[in-house]
Amino acid sequence: MKTKIKCIFPVLFLILGAPLAAKATTVTTTYEFLPDQSTMVWYFGLYGRLIPHSIEGQFQLTIDFDAGSATFDYVDAVLTNGQPPPYNPNMNLNGERLDDIFYLTELVSTDVSEATIDFAGQFDLAGLENILVELTFVGDSVHLVGSREFAQVVPDGNAYWFNAVAIPEPGTLLVFAVGGLIIRKGMFLRYN
Repeated sequence: MKTKIKCIFPVLFLILGAPLAAKATTVTTTYEFLPDQSTMVWYFGLYGRLIPHSIEGQFQLTIDFDAGSATFDYVDAVLTNGQPPPYNPNMNLNGERLDDIFYLTELVSTDVSEATIDFAGQFDLAGLENILVELTFVGDSVHLVGSREFAQVVPDGNAYWFNAVAIPEPGTLLVFAVGGLIIRKGMFLRYN
């Protein structure tokens, strides 16, 4: 009888213990922007006007903690509720895609931690422009702050800034929570 028990423990470990010992180092999550807390502002330099827009839609973020990198896999978000100045009611970006303005899927992560991720890029668009985006994780939500500005002062140039909050889609919240627990446990073991 003792021999059978000794044989069962290694088998149970292989079946139950091996998957639990595996550490998730890459997490992919789809987030939904909260439009009432997500705004992009367009500074139209020629007229010196700030034109705010809401952000609606979603994005998918993949974080590879081992490689210390992160990417926006896709961004399906548009600008809405633009409030153009009265002298030009067509001066707004309603319907424009956030990724077409901030090139989020082309940015490179420069700093990745459990709390924040920084992205940067420099593009020759209407002149050399710097794009910076910072993500800060707060509970189950992520706070995004971004800017797109000319590298040098341009008197009549445009600039764009956004400040947004996004939450995991309901279907990915459970996966995110489980993945987050595995990652946190793995990081705790790795650094302590």
